[in-house]
Amino acid sequence: MTALLDVNHLSVSFDTPQGEIQAVRDVSFSLQAGEVLAVVGESGCGKSALCKAIMRLLPASGRIRSEGIYVNGTDIGGMKEREMCRLRGKLFSMVFQDPMTSLNPAMTVGAQIAEAVRVHDPKIARQALHDRVAELMRLVEIDRVQERMKLYPQHLSGGMRQRCVMAIALAGNPAILFADEPTTALDVTIQAQILDLLRSLQRTLGMGTVFVTHDLGVAARAADRVAVMYAGKIVEIGTCEEIFRDPKHPYTWGLMRSLPAFARGRDTLYTIPGMPPALLHPPKGDAFACRNPWALAIDYEEEPPLFRVSDTHYAATWLLDERAPKIASPVAGVADGISDNCLVGEGTSDRKDDRPKEPDRESVCAGTAQVSAGKQEILLDVQHLTYVFPLNKKTVFKAVDDVSFQIKRGEIFGLIGESGSGKSTVARCIMNLYRPNGAKILYKGIDTCDPALFRRHRKMLQTMRQIIFQDSGSSLNQRMKVWDIITEPLQIWHITPPRGSMRAEAAFQMHYVGLDASCLNRYPTELSGGQRQRVAIARALSMEPELLVADEPVASLDVSIQAQIVNLFRHLQKEHGFSFLFIAHDLAMVEFLCDRVGVMYQGKLVEEGATKEVFSNPKHPYTRALLDASVRPVPMPVFRECLYRS
Repeated sequence: MTALLDVNHLSVSFDTPQGEIQAVRDVSFSLQAGEVLAVVGESGCGKSALCKAIMRLLPASGRIRSEGIYVNGTDIGGMKEREMCRLRGKLFSMVFQDPMTSLNPAMTVGAQIAEAVRVHDPKIARQALHDRVAELMRLVEIDRVQERMKLYPQHLSGGMRQRCVMAIALAGNPAILFADEPTTALDVTIQAQILDLLRSLQRTLGMGTVFVTHDLGVAARAADRVAVMYAGKIVEIGTCEEIFRDPKHPYTWGLMRSLPAFARGRDTLYTIPGMPPALLHPPKGDAFACRNPWALAIDYEEEPPLFRVSDTHYAATWLLDERAPKIASPVAGVADGISDNCLVGEGTSDRKDDRPKEPDRESVCAGTAQVSAGKQEILLDVQHLTYVFPLNKKTVFKAVDDVSFQIKRGEIFGLIGESGSGKSTVARCIMNLYRPNGAKILYKGIDTCDPALFRRHRKMLQTMRQIIFQDSGSSLNQRMKVWDIITEPLQIWHITPPRGSMRAEAAFQMHYVGLDASCLNRYPTELSGGQRQRVAIARALSMEPELLVADEPVASLDVSIQAQIVNLFRHLQKEHGFSFLFIAHDLAMVEFLCDRVGVMYQGKLVEEGATKEVFSNPKHPYTRALLDASVRPVPMPVFRECLYRS
């Protein structure tokens, strides 16, 4: 049977001032009609570049080489741009990773969806166009359609914006959908609905999907097959059951061991040692060898081929060679149902003195005592916070309605809830980016809502409080290099960098969040979404704040980097007494990291308490619904039990 999409030996490179970066290296795969192929891997491994290369959406510096890209048996690799324009939207479409930069801030979301519909049907009547826009918005689970189609992108949460982007992508009923992290900004309930929606569309339309994600739980639920990418190559590919039940590549083992569920009873998450190699000069042999504790001598000399495990399962590791020693899989317990201790036993962080290590029992007790003592002081006190968005002269939208909570010194307070529930608005009000309609927000006893008090304490308030925005693409200056972005707060407030120079300080902070020094002179557009988010985190940490407001700080990061950043947050809490407002959709991460948690629903705080109590014995029906949705059904029941708590 002819494959819907057949990619043969595709390579993608980018010309940069430093030289040619080999982003995708000799990748081959096929996609059948109605099939979902999930592509997983660390930021910068080439997942997004692979999808954009097939649709020919690369910048001018991009260079594509392949032996053929076939859609329904027709090679589209040599087509001219005019021919490709006719295919985009109808034959294949794409949901991009960053919804804010995909949407026009000067147009309402309804107008932008209508624009996509009109491109595919120029003669559509006005009423039919309005009805089609409303249908697409309901299709992606946007409620209050008539009200929200009149809003601009900046009035919507990240999750709502992502759903609008999905509606635009589906406007032409494409045969192939490239979904680049389409559920990153969505909460667990809407995430499940969107994944069910995509599956339903495939059954109805026979649509094939290439699903790029860093969330292994999403891949397990959404995919028929999974391809694991590392350093621009597919290192393992197989059916969903084969990859999650019996993975063969050490990199796949590392990704699975980084999940929060595998660290119960431990103070830190497992992280894959080292960092991915720079693709300016790919290493000789296996690119994963320097991070692989089971590496053989041949891994440093010769690149492994894709060894056949079964008719559908292949892995590029010399461990599958018949001459290699037999290594027991460290994640075999996932399939066998054994204890978590067998899953997280080996491997340590590669950070030396600056990176948080797993503490011994005495240091844990000392750190806990220090935090407990500090918890007596209330650092942030939010009292009756209300915020409304004016839609027009007569109508307002109440985003936050009478929310009150406290954060004590050295505490991590988690805020969870659906997209559009008001979490990001609360964060922006706390940081004085929005002026609330009625509230007292006390930081160290200073009412930050009082303009006179804010002006008097401005330097302290703007240096001791930092925010990590949900949308890294729009929060970074596209015309500044990475090292300038990271040190910009120090330059604004004329603070002498602790490491002597601004560039040395930027390099230190980049190493702290797992970025290579080669990124110092790059611009944000030259980085992947996950790399941009790490730059945003490094910028916030450069000020060593007392309060860090983190709005979905790890949502766009792959699981190994998530583990590294969460370990960093825990380290900053214990060693430096930092306080965090941690906004997230990933309930497993919130349960692992946070001391207390608040649940928001339609602008209200409906439940608050100690994390263990809220997760083990939720009182509000909405909290129970969130926790139920987080136990997402996957093809393998045992894997589901390991990923999410029942």
